[in-house]
Amino acid sequence: MFFVYNILITLLAVAALPWFLVKLVTTAKYRQGVGQRLGFLPVPLLQPIAGSKPIWVHAVSVGETIAAASLIRELRRQYPARKIVLSTVTATGNRTARTQVPDADTVIFFPFDLPGVVHRVLRKINPVLFILIETEIWPNCIRLLHRRGVPILIVNGRISKSSYRGYRRIRFMMKRVLPRISAFLMQTEEDAQRIIALGAPPAHVQNAGNIKFDRHVLPLGEMEQLAIRRDYFLPEEGPILIAGSTHDGEEGPLMESYLQLRHTYPDLVFILAPRHPERAVEVEALLQARGLTYQKRSRPQAGRAVLLLDTVGELMRLYGIGTVAFVGGSLVAAGGHNILEPAIYGVPVVFGPHMENFPEITEVMIDHGAGLQVKKAEGLSAAVGELLGNDTRRQAMGDAGMAVIRNNQGALERNLAVVGELLME
Repeated sequence: MFFVYNILITLLAVAALPWFLVKLVTTAKYRQGVGQRLGFLPVPLLQPIAGSKPIWVHAVSVGETIAAASLIRELRRQYPARKIVLSTVTATGNRTARTQVPDADTVIFFPFDLPGVVHRVLRKINPVLFILIETEIWPNCIRLLHRRGVPILIVNGRISKSSYRGYRRIRFMMKRVLPRISAFLMQTEEDAQRIIALGAPPAHVQNAGNIKFDRHVLPLGEMEQLAIRRDYFLPEEGPILIAGSTHDGEEGPLMESYLQLRHTYPDLVFILAPRHPERAVEVEALLQARGLTYQKRSRPQAGRAVLLLDTVGELMRLYGIGTVAFVGGSLVAAGGHNILEPAIYGVPVVFGPHMENFPEITEVMIDHGAGLQVKKAEGLSAAVGELLGNDTRRQAMGDAGMAVIRNNQGALERNLAVVGELLME
């Protein structure tokens, strides 16, 4: 079965080579880490883990990397002598890992799932444990880790409806791959049942909860908020609408909502943070078309009420000064992003109808009055305006969000207990 898989991915790699070469020349992000993806890890990245048997944690992109941060922090605390490698697939995930996960000893790009490439990386890293954040199945990586006797652990496992449908099409392969994984710590009972249906041994699967709830919750004080405003050259007074992790098709409606809201709240500050900072140029064009004066984080200008965040790793801090937050990827069919991030600071959160990536979190936030979901872009102005004009409801939503987070904590501890068991084997 692995023989067939390797033939298929080799043919796919050969077929995609011309496209990939064009992307290497024309698009900067495709050039980042290409050597690492081929298994050639630079000496400076290997030096911090030389001679050790590190724990290797893998996160796909930004969301998984942020979830991995708390796990890695606790791994560092509990196993101070153990080195930690963090890998990502995307360039933005890599930048986030380097800037927001200081407890990782080294950060690398995940290798292409080709036998020779994976074997080369495993020989250089020589991990004692491999941890996958959420659920990303790489057959060759899992097979070769298992062959070396390295325990494999899925943490914060999740199988969305669309992923489940896709994996079911290759269930014959999944039944060969999944039994090689030592433990599956899934977010919900539904996720647990789906991974079992795909071929995971039931004895290896448990519903451990979602580690994204395991975050310290505390609103920022007035002096802290003022310091952040000054750091970002923002007006020292006025409510703040912060729109984080936005996608193409969302910035335009958000700008229109901001322009409408400014009639009622003329001192309203607007922070716009695209999910992919490389889109800043096209977002700038939208701002200019609407006559909005703005500053960029990379080029600050004091006194501008609109901030375009064109950098990586600063959104979480800025959520803390928000009056109302909108979390993107939800007005368009991108599946949404983590609505707990503003709630950590007691900031009420608004989001669109497309939250397929976070169904349980969305449900609990709505059920407890901690989140406000709009059905379409035209409802943004009314939803945000209602919160800006109603201090009591805004405070109640913020408090409810923090309560939801506190009441659902404990997954991190359960995950770490299994890590400890595997390290003792």
